[in-house]
Amino acid sequence: MAADEAVRTVVDDYVGLYRRDTLAEWRTLFLPTFTSISTNPGGSITVRSLDEFYDSQARGFARAKDMSETLENIVIERSGRMATAWADFVFHQDGTSRRGRLLLTLVQTGGHWRIAGLLFSY
Repeated sequence: MAADEAVRTVVDDYVGLYRRDTLAEWRTLFLPTFTSISTNPGGSITVRSLDEFYDSQARGFARAKDMSETLENIVIERSGRMATAWADFVFHQDGTSRRGRLLLTLVQTGGHWRIAGLLFSY
């Protein structure tokens, strides 16, 4: 598989595997050193490790009847063994939706592309 196609597959799996029944598989898309950063109203930020980010998502699926995310306007840029994916996203939960913007950073390691970081804002 071409590198650009492999990056796109990881980005597609980021939303495609984001389901209650495939959440453990979704976790494998991320490097163990993954960091998530989100901006908050008032100017603060929230920084989470992979475990903290994953646990937050698992709690969300445990309490939500329906939860998913879709990406729009995806722009992927690759340079060697690193890549970025910018996208607008729509987070859906129990009949409500919130729009935001995200940036995924990806690296190729051990022949596989993995998500190294996520920056997002609603």
